[in-house]
Amino acid sequence: MKNSIYPRMESLVPGLRVMRTYKVSWLSKDLAAGITLGLVMVPVGLAFGDMAGLPMAGLYSGMLPLIAYALFGSSRQVIIGTSSAMAALIAISVVPLAGGDAVRLAALAGVLGLLIGVLCISGSLFRLGFLADLLARPVNIGFMHGLAIVIAVSQLPKFLGIRGGGDTVADQFISVCRHLPDTNATTLILGTSCLVIILSFHRRLSNIPGQIVSMVFAILVVYFLHLDRSGVAVLGNIPVGLPGFRVPVISFQDFQALIPIAFAAAFLAFSDTIVISRGFAARNNYRIDPNQELMALGIGNLAAGFTQSLLVSASGSRTATAEAAGGRTQLTSVVAAIIVACVMLFMTGLLYSFPYTALAGILIAAAWNLCDFNEFKRMWRFRKAGFIIALLTMAGIVGIGIIEGIAIGVFFSLVMVLKSLAFPGDAVLGRVNQGDFRDLNGNPKAKPVAGVIIYRFSGPLFFANCSLFHSRTDELIRSQAGELHGFIFDASLVLDLDLSGCDTLGQLKSGLADRGIRLVIANLRAGAKEKLILDWGARAEEKGFLVPGLEEAVLELQT
Repeated sequence: MKNSIYPRMESLVPGLRVMRTYKVSWLSKDLAAGITLGLVMVPVGLAFGDMAGLPMAGLYSGMLPLIAYALFGSSRQVIIGTSSAMAALIAISVVPLAGGDAVRLAALAGVLGLLIGVLCISGSLFRLGFLADLLARPVNIGFMHGLAIVIAVSQLPKFLGIRGGGDTVADQFISVCRHLPDTNATTLILGTSCLVIILSFHRRLSNIPGQIVSMVFAILVVYFLHLDRSGVAVLGNIPVGLPGFRVPVISFQDFQALIPIAFAAAFLAFSDTIVISRGFAARNNYRIDPNQELMALGIGNLAAGFTQSLLVSASGSRTATAEAAGGRTQLTSVVAAIIVACVMLFMTGLLYSFPYTALAGILIAAAWNLCDFNEFKRMWRFRKAGFIIALLTMAGIVGIGIIEGIAIGVFFSLVMVLKSLAFPGDAVLGRVNQGDFRDLNGNPKAKPVAGVIIYRFSGPLFFANCSLFHSRTDELIRSQAGELHGFIFDASLVLDLDLSGCDTLGQLKSGLADRGIRLVIANLRAGAKEKLILDWGARAEEKGFLVPGLEEAVLELQT
């Protein structure tokens, strides 16, 4: 009984396996990485929390959610926490619902975390991990760049030391332009210095976290030069202590308003987590379980919802920081959570002089690092439709909202997928050598077989493209010069077949027979063959109708 329970427990809680197989030689590296990560999470958590209107929630998200993921996640290295996407989602979609009430905002954010947790755990139980692959790359690229613009514009007032305003990104930018004459020069210089420090360390000294350096620099400059007396806004007194467990309570109307936000946030968080965890797993030669990642993310967000934390997802930058510092296992997350807790208990006084412009610099740097303009060039060269989808997604996020922008991108991605299915490629083949058949277009060595058309259709044959298949085959037959006695359908790339497809093949067979032309189907895959036989019965099993290869089909027509 004991031996049967342990494997089951370790599959549900992968962190237990790490505990059982942990090597003492890993301890020093995990401790060093955890300390570094914990220190990084302090300024980053404050920055993202401040962006969402809940400064302490950003720090709280660096404690219990980290430990939850360390126990339940299948990745040894991924670090979760609040991210730019989650913070921006709250700032844009949840803050307006709160109407300026901080207590209500905290309750709304808490319930949103619980909803995401329930959705992710339910998705894991129903084995829906594959859904992460539905976020196409153009949508992801557009999302990242749109998010960068949203973050940067929202932080300009704090960065410049001016008053902000406006609900949309455009309104916020117009407000910034109107108040530019009120810019506090000291605030701007200090914020710019922090931004330069972060970006410089990211480019030239990536092993040293620039966020920590900029935080220490900003605190020391403000403290010793008394810049808070010159109009530089600072954090001031921060509550001491750890977050308690609390069940957030909201109205039914607010609950209904949060449901679509929760679905979008869960999809975003999981997609981001899967991309990051797969990347680091591939680099370190192990595999992750998408459904277990979904479970871990759900439990992490439940922990966030009950402890007044921001929403959490995987963080590529913090995971890279932990890896660069030598982190080997999930113990790195546990140590980091302990460091954040120690800061909350004993060192909040040191953060009194931390200026808001430095927090804005951290977020603007994060926004800049989200951008990769070469990806737009790649998409333009490779497939212009992807480029357009990325631009539409970005424009939707900036002009309408994060959820709406993602919905626009996903919609057009699905349209692109449907178009490729409804209009698949095809080719007329010729023989190069014995058993070797190639596309006659672009291959001068390929020669047509006398009196025979060899036609390949590259996609599933189903209701959406049956009309196209019929028109293409009919056109080929009508345009054929000379006597035609055989038509070979190369079905090697027909991955699936529905009833409409079966009917279309039946119409092709009878239409060819009326003209004295024989149809032979070659390379039909097992699944499609079973469906054709199920629908046609004995007609599908006529001798010489379904053959295993093109050479056999040609020989069949020559006998």
